[in-house]
Amino acid sequence: MAFVLSGRKNLTALFIFLAVFFIYLHTLNPVFHANDSPETAACAVTLGIQHPPGYPLASLLGKLFTFIPAGNPGFRVNLMAAFCGASAAAVLFLVIALIFKRKENMAPVYAASAAAALMFAATYTVWSESLSSKGGIYTLNALMFLLSVFFLLKWEKTGDTRGFYMAAFIYGVSLGNHWESMAVVLPGILVYVLLVFKKMKLPAEKIFKRTSAAFLFALPGIMLYLYLVIRSNSGALLNWGNPADLKQLLWVVFRGQYTDMEKARDIAVIIKQSSRVLSHLANEMTPAGLLLAVTGAAAVFISGRKKELALFGVILITVCGALSLYFNLKDEMIWIMDVFMIPAYAAMAVFSAAAVLWLADKAGKKIPPAVLAAAFFAIPVFMVLSGYRKADQSRYYYNYDFGMNIIKSVDSPGIALLEGDFNVMPQMYFKYVTGKTNFCPVTTLFLYVPWGIDNLKRECPGVLLNPGKNFNYSQKIDNLMANNYRTSDIYVSVFREAFKEFYPAGNNMLAPNGLVMKFTRDAKGNLSNAEANLKKLSYRNVYYDKLYMNNTTEFCVSNYSSAFTELGNAFRDLNMDAKAVYYLERAAELATPPVKAETLTHLGVLYSKLLRYNDAIKVYLEAIRLKPSVIEAYSNLAGVYNNIKEYDKAIDICAKGIKQNDGFAEVYNNMAIAYYYKGNKQKAIELLTKSLSLNPDSVMARQNLEIIKKDTGGR
Repeated sequence: MAFVLSGRKNLTALFIFLAVFFIYLHTLNPVFHANDSPETAACAVTLGIQHPPGYPLASLLGKLFTFIPAGNPGFRVNLMAAFCGASAAAVLFLVIALIFKRKENMAPVYAASAAAALMFAATYTVWSESLSSKGGIYTLNALMFLLSVFFLLKWEKTGDTRGFYMAAFIYGVSLGNHWESMAVVLPGILVYVLLVFKKMKLPAEKIFKRTSAAFLFALPGIMLYLYLVIRSNSGALLNWGNPADLKQLLWVVFRGQYTDMEKARDIAVIIKQSSRVLSHLANEMTPAGLLLAVTGAAAVFISGRKKELALFGVILITVCGALSLYFNLKDEMIWIMDVFMIPAYAAMAVFSAAAVLWLADKAGKKIPPAVLAAAFFAIPVFMVLSGYRKADQSRYYYNYDFGMNIIKSVDSPGIALLEGDFNVMPQMYFKYVTGKTNFCPVTTLFLYVPWGIDNLKRECPGVLLNPGKNFNYSQKIDNLMANNYRTSDIYVSVFREAFKEFYPAGNNMLAPNGLVMKFTRDAKGNLSNAEANLKKLSYRNVYYDKLYMNNTTEFCVSNYSSAFTELGNAFRDLNMDAKAVYYLERAAELATPPVKAETLTHLGVLYSKLLRYNDAIKVYLEAIRLKPSVIEAYSNLAGVYNNIKEYDKAIDICAKGIKQNDGFAEVYNNMAIAYYYKGNKQKAIELLTKSLSLNPDSVMARQNLEIIKKDTGGR
C-alpha cells in the first residue's frame, strides 16, 4: 500500500511538472526580455560575470542549457527559467503532501497539494519570471528554497540527519546565486530547525556538532563566488565589477553599486512599498486564494502544527517586512521588488492547502470531496485563463528588435555611448553571442569607475580614454569626445533632454540619426540619412500594450517617439513644415504616457505656427489631461486662445497653469495679453511685471509691457 501511495505521489509531482512546463513552454520568450535578460543570456553563453552579486550559479547552470539543440542561445537559457519554475511547483507539491501526510486516505492531501502547487505556478510573478533568462535567477532560487524545505521536513519526519545536511548543502548552493533573496527566508528556516531540535530533545553538545556540520555542508555553495575571481582573472568577456581580488569581489557580492537604493528611507517610501506588497498578496493568488491562505494559517495554528506555522509564517513576515523596509525605490523602479515575493507565494500556497483540508474534514460527508477538489482546482484554472495574455511572452521580440534598431541606426564602426539597461544589455548579447554589433558599445555608467575604464580599454582597444583620477562624469565624457572625435563617429542612445543631464557641453552637437543621436559639426546633421534609418527599423510589438506593464519597458518604448520628435523638430527649424508635421504626428502616435504630454506640446507649437488652431487646441488639452504639470501646454494654449480672440478661455487656462506652477514666466505674459484685449490694462501691467521678475531676459514680455505703458500714458 505504501508503495502504491508513494508511486501515486511521484506520478502526481511529475504530472505537475509536465503540465506547468507545457504552459511555460508555450508562453516562453523567443530570445530575451527587457532589462537584465540579454546580459544573463550573454553571461551564460560566455561564462561572464553579471551585475552584482554576480550570479555564478545561474551562469554555470545556464551554460549547460546552452548545449540544448533548440532555438537560439537566448531561448535555451530561457528554458532554464521554465525548467526551474516548473520544478519548483512540483517540489512544492511534495512539500505540502509531506506536511499533511496521513496514515490513510492520502487522496485529499494529494489533491489539495496539487491545486496549491498549481496556484503558486500560475501567479503572475512566478509565471513571468519562468519565461526569460533573467527570471531564471529567481525561479532557480525558488527551487533551491523549496528543496531545502523538503529535506528539512524529511529530516523531521524520519530523524535521518542526512536530510538536515542535504538541506544545508542546497541552501548553501542557493546563496551562490542571489544570496539576498535566500537570506530573507533564513529566519523562518532557523526557527523551524530550533523547534525540531527542541522536539528531538538533543543535548546542546550534539546540537552544536550537527549545526557545525551543516555549516560545512553549506560552505561549498558559498564558495561558488570564488568562481567570479577565477573568471575575472582568466579573460571573461563580460566582467562586471572586475572582481579579480578580494576587495572587488566583496564589492560585487555585497552589491556596492546599489547602495543608493538600499539605504536611508522615509515613512512615505515605506508606505508605498508596503502597499505594493499588500496588493500583491491580495491579487497574485486571487482574493479567494488570499482568503484560503488566511484561513489555512489559522487552521495550522489550531491543529498545533507549530513548526510548520513558524516556518512559513516567519517567511511570510520576513519577506513582506524586508521588502517594505529594506529598499528605497523610486516610483518608476518599484517593480524591482516583485520577484522577491516568490517565497511568500509558496507560503500562501501551503496555507491554502491547509484550509482546503480543514474544510474537507469539517464538511465530512455533507460536501462530496470531488466538489471541494473541483472548487479548489477552479482557482488555478481561473488564474491561468485570466493571466495567460498578460504573462505570454511568446511574441515578445521587442527588446531584441530595440537592440537591433540601435545597430541599424549606427552607420559606421564608431563609438556608441549607451545609457540605461534597455540600451546596454541587448548590445552585450549582440556583441558577445551573435557578433552583430558593428561598433564599440561604451556603457556610460562604467565611466564612473576604474574597472569600467579598464574593461573598455580591453574590449575596445581602438577607443582612446585617459581621464584623470578626479574627473567627474561630464569630464570623462568630454575626455572621450576630445580623444576620439576626429577618428571615430560617435553616437548616443539617449535623446537630447536626457543626454544634457550628464553631458551638457555636447548637447548642441547632437543630430537625429534614427534611434540614436549622432555628434556632428552640423547641428542638423544628415536628415535624409536619419529618415532612411527610421524606415529601416523594426516596429514589432511597439504598439502592444503588454509592453507597458513595467515602467522601465515603457520608458524604453518612448525612445521611438523621441527619435521622431528629434527629426520633426529638426525639419521644423528648417521651415520644412510638411515633413515636420509628419514626424511629430508619428511621434505622438508612438509616445507612451510618461512622454506623450511633452510630445503633444511640441506638435501643438507646429500646429500654431501653421495656423491650425483647432488642432493645436486639441493636442494641448490632451497634453494637460495626460500630465497636468506640463506648464508649457497651458501657456501655449493660452496663446492660441489669444490668437482666436477667446480671451476668457485664455485667462482661465493660465489660471489653471499657475496653480500647477507659479514660476513659469511665459504663462503670465499670455495671461497679460488676454487682459489687455479685454480692456483691463492695469491687470496686464501687473502680470507682465510678474513675468519679468521671473525672467528678466524675456524680450517679448518687455516689449509688451512697453507697448501697454505707452498706451496708458506711461502709467
